[in-house]
Amino acid sequence: MTPYIIAIAGPSGSGKSVFCRLMQSQFANVSRLKFDDFFVDAADVNIVQGYQEWDNPNSIKWSGLIQAAKDLKDGKPAITPNYSRKDDCQIGEKCVFPSEIMLLDGFMSLVNEDLLPYLDLKLYFNLSEDSQKKRRKLRQPWVEKGYLEHIMIPGHRRFLYPSMKNADYVINAELTPKGVAEHCLGIIQTELKKKNAGHLEKSSIKYKEYAGIIS
Repeated sequence: MTPYIIAIAGPSGSGKSVFCRLMQSQFANVSRLKFDDFFVDAADVNIVQGYQEWDNPNSIKWSGLIQAAKDLKDGKPAITPNYSRKDDCQIGEKCVFPSEIMLLDGFMSLVNEDLLPYLDLKLYFNLSEDSQKKRRKLRQPWVEKGYLEHIMIPGHRRFLYPSMKNADYVINAELTPKGVAEHCLGIIQTELKKKNAGHLEKSSIKYKEYAGIIS
């Protein structure tokens, strides 16, 4: 099996992980390669103005991510880090098996040119800077304003926004989760059909938290 890999890129709070979890819950042949598993340990992150610079490509183990994508495209299981966001470090390894459709969700998944050849469809979730900051504060109330102003937004301007040019489609992430899901699903189904790359198989399991988002 050669997986069809879909990258979901875009800034913090744009709904990437929500969409990917929704897809996994609704479709039996969809699995996920977690970009966040390839963060370096916190001890190896650069310090800028007193804050750890997570929003920099140097915070990602690119060689491991690219190798994982290559292995999966070759139809082989990929050995990836098992990363603890609670402890901000790798706590072991895990095996990711290929499936017909795989999602790579990560804010910088379109930044590295060496990764792009392994991606069949590239989506970028676009979100205004005001919405980025508001959603980040809602998700992580403890995040400091200084981090948002001096690390996150400057990092996005320097590294993330330019990667939008690598996207096949730019998604308006200001929409509701239902609006985003409907837009993305239409694109994915069209592209799968166009490239004769399989189809989405409905899961028999129903998840209440996603009721009404995908029918």
